[in-house]
Amino acid sequence: MGTMRKLERDQAEDYFELIEPDKAKVLLDLRKRMVRLAGAEKELIMSYQLPTIRVAGKNFLAFAAWNKFYSIYLLSGTLGKSLVKKLKQGELDKSVIRFSWDEKVTDETLKLIISAKEKELIARAKAR
Repeated sequence: MGTMRKLERDQAEDYFELIEPDKAKVLLDLRKRMVRLAGAEKELIMSYQLPTIRVAGKNFLAFAAWNKFYSIYLLSGTLGKSLVKKLKQGELDKSVIRFSWDEKVTDETLKLIISAKEKELIARAKAR
């Protein structure tokens, strides 16, 4: 994959054209399902050079392609701890879940991640 050119916040759609077509297909399917299941805004943004879905104007989850795997970023320092015992697929490393390219993230896994993220955001809003 090499070095990718830096994408601006509003250039998220370009990300999929800069990666290999077979990897783009996996990520575009993942994106479609994440947006649907999270009730996210259709438009992605780039945040920290990661395509990011937003819910109610807030960065919600991000994802990215790498050479040997693809990742979902929880955008949270603590969310991984609440998921570690429940995740049935992927490899969790702090706040990133990695999946091998031949492993399709199931809707069940996405619902688990999204539900945990929603609960975290509600708790965070109440704490303010």
